[in-house]
Amino acid sequence: MKTTKGYRVWQIVYPIGIYYVASSLAYFVCSLFLGMENETYMLRQTICAAVTIPFVYSFYRQDKVIEDAVYERERFSLNGKQIRNIFLALFTGGALGIAVNNILAMTPLMQVSEGFKTANEGFFGGQILFELLGSCLLVPIAEELLFRGVVYKRLRLYLGIRPGLILSALIFGALHFNLVQFLYAGILGLLLAYLLEKTGYLYAAVLGHIAANTMAVLRQETGWLNFAYEPTVAGIGLTLTLLLAAGAVIWYMEKKI
Repeated sequence: MKTTKGYRVWQIVYPIGIYYVASSLAYFVCSLFLGMENETYMLRQTICAAVTIPFVYSFYRQDKVIEDAVYERERFSLNGKQIRNIFLALFTGGALGIAVNNILAMTPLMQVSEGFKTANEGFFGGQILFELLGSCLLVPIAEELLFRGVVYKRLRLYLGIRPGLILSALIFGALHFNLVQFLYAGILGLLLAYLLEKTGYLYAAVLGHIAANTMAVLRQETGWLNFAYEPTVAGIGLTLTLLLAAGAVIWYMEKKI
């Protein structure tokens, strides 16, 4: 088996490249028919996610077959342990997502980042149906198959757990292409890779990602918890509470799982 540095880098870069080529082509075709207005942005992103899932799943499945042949894995069954893991993933992803969004909103970064403003306007410029279907379901599935199911697992194999966690999170953040989302996605990416590592199942990372994105959509569309974007006693108090709660869950997982 080839183990040169160049080969290892290629094994990380190639799936990401295929993902973005497929996504870009789908986005281009969608733009021809749907236009480039903000109102259709999430519809286009939803279609792109649906198109890319089979491509990234093929990489994930290939690695999974090899992994299952080398390691003995417990077959998934919806027992008490899995129900606990589902709850922990949803809670931690949602709590950390809200807290990090609060912290970023309390800084000037969201106001000075033009890339974030453009992405945010498109993200919330259309119908909530596509925000829920795209951002809260299909995009997390596509991104988790790639960034945790393939990229993190390969980095872990080549570099070890901690370097794999950090580097996969940095790649995930950097590929959001603006500073605000780099910080948010980088922190969230660390958690999602950790959930995969501790539970042994990709569904934990997918559910954590779904929870974080769903909280962001619900807050934007309903105004729920908008007070926590401000550096007031209530906003800071809620943010610290959520950070402590997420930290407690991580501590529990580290000790018990």
